[in-house]
Amino acid sequence: MADDDNTHTDKDNEAPATTTPTGDDNEIILSLISHTNVGKTALARTLLRRDVGEVADRAHVTVSSEAYTLIEAKGNAALLWDTPGFGSNLAKLAKRLRSSGNPVGWIMHQVWDRFNDESLWCSQEAIRNIKEDADVVIYLVDASQSPGTIGYVDLEMEILSWIGKPVVVFLNQTGRPEPDRIAAEEKEWRDHLAEIDIVKSVSTLDAFTRCWTQEHHILEKAADHVSQQKQKAATLLTQAWVDRNLEAYDKALDEIAELLVFSLLDTEKLKERNLINKVKTLISKNDRDAEMEKVQTNMYSRLAERTASTINSLIACHGLDGKTARELAETSQEEFTYQRNVEEGLAAAVGGAVSGLVGGLSADLIAGGTTFGGGAVIGLLLGAGTTFALAKGYNLTQTGTNEVRWTEAHFASQVKFIVMLYLAVAHFGRGRGAWQDPENNPKHWEGVTDEILEAAKEDTKKLWKKGGADGKREKLKRQVKNHMRELISQALGRLYPDAKDMLEVK
Repeated sequence: MADDDNTHTDKDNEAPATTTPTGDDNEIILSLISHTNVGKTALARTLLRRDVGEVADRAHVTVSSEAYTLIEAKGNAALLWDTPGFGSNLAKLAKRLRSSGNPVGWIMHQVWDRFNDESLWCSQEAIRNIKEDADVVIYLVDASQSPGTIGYVDLEMEILSWIGKPVVVFLNQTGRPEPDRIAAEEKEWRDHLAEIDIVKSVSTLDAFTRCWTQEHHILEKAADHVSQQKQKAATLLTQAWVDRNLEAYDKALDEIAELLVFSLLDTEKLKERNLINKVKTLISKNDRDAEMEKVQTNMYSRLAERTASTINSLIACHGLDGKTARELAETSQEEFTYQRNVEEGLAAAVGGAVSGLVGGLSADLIAGGTTFGGGAVIGLLLGAGTTFALAKGYNLTQTGTNEVRWTEAHFASQVKFIVMLYLAVAHFGRGRGAWQDPENNPKHWEGVTDEILEAAKEDTKKLWKKGGADGKREKLKRQVKNHMRELISQALGRLYPDAKDMLEVK
């Protein structure tokens, strides 16, 4: 095993590493580098949208360099190398490396036993990959620790400086996506690395909670630092990445629109009754509850099944694994709009009484009267916030439908649920494993969402009014999709201002 006491060899005096571009002009090669167990393979899985390598909470899980195609377009390709992490034993070589005329050449030509000194062997593998293959180094740091407390970063940067390839730094393990805190962390790392010439930028690309709107930055930032011959390929590949993500976004919006249109058009027919039974049902809570329990079971069952299917589709759209475990909780009858047919004769007898919520019904009517003359005042007993519509002019939606549908309030809450849900899917890194229903979304997501929904509430209300049994499905789907694109794009644009142009957010 090599150590600080090894004697110099002729290879120590070889020319230092150069930054000559590697590969052909149509190929961009990125080497993913970090200290061991910082999350390289987790990020690779997220960016590649498939499981590669092994992810575990221990050092040196990756022990050899592997190349994966990141994206291809028009004969161009970007390759991502997942490399072994720099090992902790690298610090022991600092003195020897600094005294060498060619430190990289020296460490490259030493022979370490992979099994007896895995740390040094992995460090050597990472250095070899950078020197021989990389156009740009993607260096991942653990943002959960302050840069001043991580001694190995400065040494690893020193070694990367000896190699001389441009380095783009990304913060990983940032925790929940909270803009103010992440901006402060970026500044702290930017200040710490300010004197290192090879470091070209510092930003965030978390393997676990990144948003897809950030992913293309890995190529966008690299494009500024590849050789002039490769810049055209890098720019084209960056746009191809954006286009691929926007295509997935559009497909996700299709799924979202299908769910909401399903909710808008879903209805249950109420039992046909003669006039007396209709009036009795209006005032009998037991009769109402029995019918509504069945209606509620049917409609919630359909909505729960459709919601789960939609969430699973959203997960697949963004290259994730897993299935939703979310179950829609039971709710009160306030979630439904009743629309019961009532004959014109009854409406005429009621007269102006329907303008207010009047309790009581005349005794002779309850006893079975079939005519409604003599100035009888008929009232409606409205229970649990449920709305019963009376004849022309008093129906909440269309007249003569005799149906139950989801309320406007329910639709508005469903829109919010979908926006928050989509943000959760859009931020879920594949390196976290199978997608799971989020228990707690970042608080600022809800604040942003509420502000956007409040400004758009009239448009949301107009869409609800177009629902029901007579709703025009295809036209409604186009309108709902446009509405949800506007809402979600605004949310993403608020959270990630540099994504506004990509999303065409005003």
